[in-house]
Amino acid sequence: MGKIKISKKRQRSSVKSPKLNLNKMTGLTRANPLKELIDPEKTGLAILECLQNNDPEGVMEMISIYLDALNKAQLRKQSKLPKSTMYSALKHRNPTIKTLAKIMHASTHE
Repeated sequence: MGKIKISKKRQRSSVKSPKLNLNKMTGLTRANPLKELIDPEKTGLAILECLQNNDPEGVMEMISIYLDALNKAQLRKQSKLPKSTMYSALKHRNPTIKTLAKIMHASTHE
């Protein structure tokens, strides 16, 4: 059998492109998703929407996300706990939220 011809490796086109400095561009702002996650009003509205849609898993997920974001911002600076210890402490959930979700769902859809 003959040797199979392989085409040349493609050259990178991004090497020749100019680098952009996003700090000097007008109209751009830095995104801060942690600020949005820590906002209790937005988190409360998201939890309320989950309760109205009878989504207890969504409520628990929102509470978990909020606590994770809050603890990442505040407790991580104050405590010297390892990440694994901090994350395992935040994973405990309250199953009675399912009852609250069913009550909220029933009261909004009557």
